[in-house]
Amino acid sequence: MGQNKNTGREGVVFGRRMAELAFRHLGSELLNTKTKSNETKFNGQIVVLKSAHKNTSSVGVTLNVLENIQSIIAVLENKEKQEDGVHKYTLYKVPVEWYKQHMYPSRSSPSAAKTTRMVNCNPIRKNGEVIGELICDF
Repeated sequence: MGQNKNTGREGVVFGRRMAELAFRHLGSELLNTKTKSNETKFNGQIVVLKSAHKNTSSVGVTLNVLENIQSIIAVLENKEKQEDGVHKYTLYKVPVEWYKQHMYPSRSSPSAAKTTRMVNCNPIRKNGEVIGELICDF
């Protein structure tokens, strides 16, 4: 299922909210970047945070951001059933080189295909370094 304007807007709000929560959890904060991407400094590296609900199959990073970071932190909702509005997420870190080896152009629109590269969440779950877990109500 592709995104439309409304689900895209909702995704941006969710991503920003999750980035703020995850960066606080990691002892960091959002950097003020011209791209408005969810970047931070973590363990001496510039990283971007990408987040996804359990039924979201992939995460995307723009080509501009890929040139400025060393790693991607993916905050992926765990697939088991959640109860009482509680959502559990695992934080995975993958090097930008690994991401580039597994990426493909976005299929959401012709313009996105030119600027955004996607990676499926399951390989991130399988190959990423687990760096933490989060529990939240969204």
